[in-house]
Amino acid sequence: MESDGNAKRKRPKKKGNRFMRNAKGFAKQGIFGRGTHIDDEQFSYFINILDAMKVGFEDVEERVNMANNVFEQTHDQEIHLASNQIVSKALESLVGFVDDVQLERFFSKFGESLRPLCSDRFASHVLQKMLEIAFLRGVGKSAVQETSDAASANKRAKPDAAQVEEEYNLEAEFSEDHREKCRQFVLRISKFMLNNLEDFVWDTCASHIMRTAILCLVGMHVPKIAFEKGGTEIAKHRKLYSVPDEWQEVMKEFPQRLEMWPQFTDFPYQEHSSSLLGIICLALSVADKSLLKHFAKKILTVGLLKPNEGDEEKKDLDVKIEIKDEEDEENAEKKPTDPNLPKVFHHQTSVILLETILSVAGAKLLTQLYAMLFCNRIGYLARQQGTNFSVQRLLQHIKEVSDFEAVFTELQPHVEELLKMGYTGVVSGLSAACLRLGTKQAQMIAALQSALHVSGDKEKSKLFFNCLVKLKPFEVLGSDESGFVHLHGSLIAQHVLQFNKPIFLVNCILDLPATQLAQVFNTPNGSHIVDAFMQSKFIGEKSRERLIRQLDGFYVDLAITRHGSRVFEQCFNASQEAQKLRMAKELFAKANMLKGSPHGRIIYTKYRLDTYKLSPSQWQESLSKHLDAEQPKEAKRKTAKTAAEAFKDILS
Repeated sequence: MESDGNAKRKRPKKKGNRFMRNAKGFAKQGIFGRGTHIDDEQFSYFINILDAMKVGFEDVEERVNMANNVFEQTHDQEIHLASNQIVSKALESLVGFVDDVQLERFFSKFGESLRPLCSDRFASHVLQKMLEIAFLRGVGKSAVQETSDAASANKRAKPDAAQVEEEYNLEAEFSEDHREKCRQFVLRISKFMLNNLEDFVWDTCASHIMRTAILCLVGMHVPKIAFEKGGTEIAKHRKLYSVPDEWQEVMKEFPQRLEMWPQFTDFPYQEHSSSLLGIICLALSVADKSLLKHFAKKILTVGLLKPNEGDEEKKDLDVKIEIKDEEDEENAEKKPTDPNLPKVFHHQTSVILLETILSVAGAKLLTQLYAMLFCNRIGYLARQQGTNFSVQRLLQHIKEVSDFEAVFTELQPHVEELLKMGYTGVVSGLSAACLRLGTKQAQMIAALQSALHVSGDKEKSKLFFNCLVKLKPFEVLGSDESGFVHLHGSLIAQHVLQFNKPIFLVNCILDLPATQLAQVFNTPNGSHIVDAFMQSKFIGEKSRERLIRQLDGFYVDLAITRHGSRVFEQCFNASQEAQKLRMAKELFAKANMLKGSPHGRIIYTKYRLDTYKLSPSQWQESLSKHLDAEQPKEAKRKTAKTAAEAFKDILS
């Protein structure tokens, strides 16, 4: 009974279910949603609509019909109903599928009362969504420029609600007159936001509409769902579209006006204004890089470099403290001393803004950011919970080799401590930067060996790979018999395998028993190590062949699992013809076991193992033709722009 109770508590809560349950519970008390009052009949209608949406739709046409029917019910009550909590949720979810007549009616009605609606905690959500839909319909599918790699991968897998909505608004046949009205609506809302900056910068609801408008003006689309999550979700889902030059000129007025305000120095330290500055920097990275450089420098010099107000008081207190006990003196030496950090590192909002600036800054600005904010502080910042992500972002985007070498020199003595503290992302970022910039690679391997306590002893050094994938020192590894592979440990191993001289780690892998290798490779994180091993330019054919032969006898165990089947494919593709025959023979000998697993069945079908029984030589010929036919499809996928390539001109 106790275990059942614990299982229930651990189950993740579904906000949608809780919202509907609460709404129905309050309705019994006569409270039909927050905001404006609606009657019992209206509440029942819209709550039933939300229930139907929760069940889902068979196709887009069914969703379009429902959207038009629901919006038809709002005639002459558009603003009143949109300001109710329940109705707002329904309208926001369906506005992307209404026809041109209904949407234009809402454009007109909302346009009459923009100021109160922007600050309304429910109607503002509908207005923000209308702005997004107007943007998509206004630009059309022909305006698509670039798509992030993550977004395109999601589309290939299974489109979510936001992607279905986006495709419908881009591809549906709307009249040119309607598209023009959508473009006018985007421009009108954006100019209204610009003209009322003083009122809306600190407004919780209106600031979200303002940020959406700024992104729309430069042709950057972020679904409202991802927009609300912020941070990495914005970067992951953003897409670029061509927009009129007039739009970009309007957008540039936002930073030009804001930087003149006397309150500008405090913007990074307040939630809404800090988020606004981050979105402006993101938009300027597309619209005007020279203005981005100027604006980011202004944020840096007048905002981020401000001294922390409490530092002077702390100094006075520190002078009065006298340490007499020797043990206390030793402990004090071990503690990291605060290197008098600027105010930016004392506030979460400003740290997030700094990370955004680091991600869009060019080489010169990055050098200035490093010199003014991180230099001689990076070892301390990497070991703090609130700032280690800023260090990771710096490592991810740093462009000058000389700057990185200075960063590496500061971080190298702290690698072991970072692993102990659990800030493994910094160590992973350090190894990734070594790979990307092609420097300090031997020193990185030496630092990892020292941190994991495997240096200076031949027997210990053989277990370097085991310690690395678990990110546990040699002493702790002995008691760990689990198949756990640390995410960052796997990433670091992949980076090291692609270094110019990965021979030490390669030998550690090849010296391991096949049982241990199969256990590591059969995990979600461990399977990707094989990708790096097979694709590295600096690992020879003989080493690849040796690893592939070493896994003989374990290919069935790999092929029947989700992640192991990927390993099998990598090994098969890198094998010589004779080895491919041996692998096929091993799989065919346990064909029933293979076909008993969904992943094994895919391998069985893809590699045509049913024909292997008839004639291994014919199987080899037919398989090579079959795989050659699939290669053009793979080539097409590879030629599609990756996220890094798509935004190369932005980040340079």
